[in-house]
Amino acid sequence: MLLNSNVTGKNIYFSIILVPMMITPVAVGLIWRLLLHSELGIVNYLLEQIGISGQAWLADSSLALKTVMFIDVWQNVPYMVLVILAGLVSLPGEPYEAARVDGASGLQRFRYLTLPMMVPTFMVVLLMRAITALKTYDLIYVLTKGGPGVETEVISYHIYQEAFRNLEIGSASAMSYLLVLVIAPIAFIFIKISKNNTQ
Repeated sequence: MLLNSNVTGKNIYFSIILVPMMITPVAVGLIWRLLLHSELGIVNYLLEQIGISGQAWLADSSLALKTVMFIDVWQNVPYMVLVILAGLVSLPGEPYEAARVDGASGLQRFRYLTLPMMVPTFMVVLLMRAITALKTYDLIYVLTKGGPGVETEVISYHIYQEAFRNLEIGSASAMSYLLVLVIAPIAFIFIKISKNNTQ
């Protein structure tokens, strides 16, 4: 909403938000591996400067998955911001003008106009994000290789392990089909909800 308004420095904020999306996942993984290194990383150094002990972010079984999830969200939020902003820009202005004339507050306009009209955009964004989350592979490979143990071994990385490490091509193919069967109903549900909200 702020990026869609005439806030000062909007272009600067927008550029900063988009930076993670412009970096490839492999480069993101390598950058964060350096930042989160238990001995040489700047994150632990900064934490120690304020009196907090550093962590083995990618080697601790209780932190590894949460850390990978944070990095994945950090990289993919800009895409969601971009699509939602495009949806906000494309909203018609007439309902807002009518609401202002009728004395609706900014919060009421947001609740009763913006949110209902943005539902189809939200559905598209959530669908795309769900699919990309289910097929995440590159970040896992670069950051943890599924470790420590199997704490961060997501389905796509497990399929890779089966196919190219264990040479179990048949079971890897079967798991790939199962992944499609998981994604397809999710897509169908989101499309159905989106259609119901646009009618």
